[in-house]
Amino acid sequence: MKCRVCGVEIVDKGDMRHCGYCQATFHTGCIREHLYRHKNCPVCKRETTLFRMVRGEPHPYKVTRFLPREVRKPEWSDREMDIEVPFFDTDSRKAPPSYRELAPRFTIVDGRPLRVEYEQVGLLRRFVHNKKGMIGVAMLTAAVIMAVFSSYLVLHDPIRYLVEDSAFVNHPPTWEFPLGTDVLGRDVYSQIIWGFRNAVLISFPSAGAIGLLGTLIGLVAGYYGGAVDMVLQRISVTFLLFPSIPFVALIVHSWGPTEINLALIIGVSICLWPTAARAIRAEVKSLKTRTFIEAAQVSGAGPTRIIFKHILPNVQHLTFLYMTIGVAFALSLEATVNFLGLGNVNVLTWGQMLSFTFVATKRTMTWWTILPPGLAIAYMVLGAFLISEGIRDVVGRSTFRF
Repeated sequence: MKCRVCGVEIVDKGDMRHCGYCQATFHTGCIREHLYRHKNCPVCKRETTLFRMVRGEPHPYKVTRFLPREVRKPEWSDREMDIEVPFFDTDSRKAPPSYRELAPRFTIVDGRPLRVEYEQVGLLRRFVHNKKGMIGVAMLTAAVIMAVFSSYLVLHDPIRYLVEDSAFVNHPPTWEFPLGTDVLGRDVYSQIIWGFRNAVLISFPSAGAIGLLGTLIGLVAGYYGGAVDMVLQRISVTFLLFPSIPFVALIVHSWGPTEINLALIIGVSICLWPTAARAIRAEVKSLKTRTFIEAAQVSGAGPTRIIFKHILPNVQHLTFLYMTIGVAFALSLEATVNFLGLGNVNVLTWGQMLSFTFVATKRTMTWWTILPPGLAIAYMVLGAFLISEGIRDVVGRSTFRF
């Protein structure tokens, strides 16, 4: 089906809207720009709004209209008098609240099905009703709360050594030590809570840097094209060749282990911004051919206004998607680097806990020194992954459902 505004074939069904009166199909961006200036359908010229423009393909019924406020008694013909047709036959089945839009219902009036449309909920509201996304938000919010109030949640000093008292060395979980102690007598529970501070300080700035660099470079490359696009694409391909772990190890070797957090933020940003930039560039190249962009150019809007006012709102979901992926990647890379012994020994991290446990207890491996830090890393990564899946589900690109 083609857009009746720009005439371009509509490839993505999630980007399709159709008029509830005449069934004409449009791109979401095209009809939004048209309704911003005009308050009627560009085909049937009936007064309408964006909420009346239904998402998806038109219904197979050729003639559909919205249920009027007052329905008059139908006038039956002689032929229709022999057919028993109820005045109202409403399908009362309700769609579950997790659907991206409320399900329509059908009513028989004048022997003809009338489609009753509900107002579509916005992108943010659909995300709020998405189970995967909200579970991920709750998980990361809890992690941030534990990082902020970690000094009040710990039961013991997380870096205090109790080697001199053998009763507290490598002790299994008790009421005093809920997750036991390691080979130096340190409380594992307090170390886990304290490790949230470093995890948040590394993952969130890395995600912000990925979102900022990837969005800006993707917008510029996709909109201007030509030589600018070619140069930026060659630069992004070059950065894609950088292996993350050796690159971070090189930075740590040059700056010293005290700058491990800054090295991780730079390493994650450099390794992931090209992927985000290339995805946003492809979306921008598709958007800039739409009619509403051409209308903005004809009206005299400059490139900066077009990029940040008309294009950026349509690619924000990709920005947040790659930011959540950056959180998971930063946590995994931080754990890997510290497990290899490249981190600062004075900074307590989950990867360092795993590394120290592996080295110090090769013969007497204890589950309470391995399982808690591993589950903490998996918890943060899973929270970021669920948010990214929730965003994909909202924009119609989910990879799995539950």
